[in-house]
Amino acid sequence: MQQQDQSDGATSTNEEADDSVLIEPIPTPPVNTATPVHRAGRIGWSGVGVVVIIAAIFAATAHLTAQPSASLVPAAVLSATGCGLLITGLRKQRTFKGVGLLEAALSGLLLALFQFISALSFPGVIQGLSNDQTSQAGFFTTWGLVAVFTTLFSVIGAALGHLIFAPLRPLPARTSKTVTQSGVASTSDEEESAPEQVEDLPELSAREGEQVESEEPTAVHVAQEASGETLPARSGTSYIISIVLLGFAPFLAGYVFAAAFDVALNLNRFDPGPFPTLRLLSALLPWQVPLTIDLHSLNLILAWRIPFLPGNPALFDMQAFEPFILNAAGLAFTLLALFKMEQRTDRLAWRILLLLEALLGLALVLPADLWIGFGLHGLLQTPNIAVLLRTLQLLNPLTFTLNLITAPLVCMIVGAAIIGARRTSTNYRQ
Repeated sequence: MQQQDQSDGATSTNEEADDSVLIEPIPTPPVNTATPVHRAGRIGWSGVGVVVIIAAIFAATAHLTAQPSASLVPAAVLSATGCGLLITGLRKQRTFKGVGLLEAALSGLLLALFQFISALSFPGVIQGLSNDQTSQAGFFTTWGLVAVFTTLFSVIGAALGHLIFAPLRPLPARTSKTVTQSGVASTSDEEESAPEQVEDLPELSAREGEQVESEEPTAVHVAQEASGETLPARSGTSYIISIVLLGFAPFLAGYVFAAAFDVALNLNRFDPGPFPTLRLLSALLPWQVPLTIDLHSLNLILAWRIPFLPGNPALFDMQAFEPFILNAAGLAFTLLALFKMEQRTDRLAWRILLLLEALLGLALVLPADLWIGFGLHGLLQTPNIAVLLRTLQLLNPLTFTLNLITAPLVCMIVGAAIIGARRTSTNYRQ
C-alpha cells in the first residue's frame, strides 16, 4: 500500500510538473523603450518652417527687378510637388509612419501666400486695384487658383514621394507558417484521440516549444521591420523611373494650372493671352533671352496674369531656382532615410544620391527647355478677330545649354550640402 501511495504521489507530482510546463507563459521579446514613438497624425512643424524660410527668400528675390518676371505667378504651383516631397523627406527622417498630408497642405498654402504678398508689394499694384474695379476679380481669382492648386499639388507630391520611396517588404516565410499549422493540427488530433494518456503530455509540450521557436523568427522579423533596421535594397531601374516621375510632376502641374487659368479668364470675361501653357512652363528656365519692358502701368497686369509678353526682364531669373531647390532637398532627405533603412551608408551610396540629383534636375528642366527652345508658334483668337502670331524666340543656343547645365548642377549642390550637414550631425559610416 505504501508503494502504491508513493507511485500515486509520484504520478500526481509528474502531472503537476507537466501542468506547470504547459501553463508556463511564453516569453515575449523585450521592447526597446529607448526608441521614441511617433504618432502618425503629428504635424512636423520643423518641415513647415523650412518651407516658410525658402518661400520667403524666393518671394523677396522676385523684387530684384522692377518688372515682375514670368515666374511670379506660376512659381508656387511649379514648386508645389517639390514642397510636398520635402515634407515627406523631412518626415521620413523621424519616422516612416504617416504621410504628412496636413503639413504638406499647410506648407503649400504658405508657399502661395508668400508669392501673393510679393505680387501685392510691387509698385502700383494696390493703388491700381483700388482704382480699377474690373481687375479685382481677375487678380483675386488668379491668386485663389494659385493657392488651391499649390495646396493640392503639395499634397499630391507628399503622397507620391511616400508611395515611391516606401520601404520594400520582404517575402513572408511560408515554410515556417506551414510547419506551424501542421504542428498545431497534429497536436489537436492527438489530444482528441488519447486524452487519458499522461505520457503524451511532455511530447505535446515539446511540440508547443517547437511552435514557439518557429514563431520567434517571424516575430523578430516583424519587430525589425517596424523599427526600420534592415530592408532589401532597390534596383537602379526603380530609382531611375521614380526620379523621372518626380521630375515630370511640375510639368504636369503647370499644364493643369494653365487650363484652369484660361477657364477663369473666360468666366471673368477677360481675353485669353497667347501661349498660356508654354509661357507658364518658361518659369522653369532660369536663363532666357532678356526682354525688358519698363511699363509701370502694366505692373498690375503682370502681377496676376501669366504675362502677355513672355520672357524675363533680365537674362537670369533667380526665382526659377525654387522648384529645383525644393525638389532636390526633398529627394535628398528621402533618399538618406531610405539608405539608412537599407544600411547603405558608404561612399558609393553618396555618389548614387548625387547622380540621382543630377537626373532629377535634368528631368525638371528638359521638357520645358526643349519645347520652348524651338520658339512659340500659334494663333491669338478672340471672339471677333484671329491674329497669326509670329515665332517668339525665348531661348538661343547659349541659354538653352545653360539651362541644361544649371538645373542638374543646382540639384547636385543642394544634395551635397544636405549630405555634408547630415555627416556632421549623425554617425554615418564613411
